[in-house]
Amino acid sequence: MKSYDCYIASGWFNPEQARDLENIKKTLDTLDVKYFSPKDEILCGPTATIAEQDEAFKANVETIDNCRFVVVNTRDKDLGTIFEAGYSYAVKTPIIYYCEGLRGNFNIMLSRSGAAVATSVEELSIHVEGIMSNDDYYVEYKGYVE
Repeated sequence: MKSYDCYIASGWFNPEQARDLENIKKTLDTLDVKYFSPKDEILCGPTATIAEQDEAFKANVETIDNCRFVVVNTRDKDLGTIFEAGYSYAVKTPIIYYCEGLRGNFNIMLSRSGAAVATSVEELSIHVEGIMSNDDYYVEYKGYVE
């Protein structure tokens, strides 16, 4: 299995989600972060066999298990993305929530499960640089270390 710094959990099913996903990928590319994007790595179409679905699920979960952090795009509350966020928290993989243009309060369950919340690509860059330069900074900040 390839090694990745980051897993990107994001829908791409409407223009806004697709734009956010591309902005996340461009930001990570700029920072030379090696990422796994399910849309680009192991996409299952509507006619995928059970074996293909199992392979995709296994690849996604194993990548979350083994990456340094996850970026979760919260736009439109995509169901797969919600699962990936919960799974990431459960296996103690730090999460950066990306919610472009958020104004006001962020959901308490997400804010308490994440290492950081970014409302712009500029904020995302700051948080990614923080994790890439010091694995323990965000981990200790949110109490992941036991």
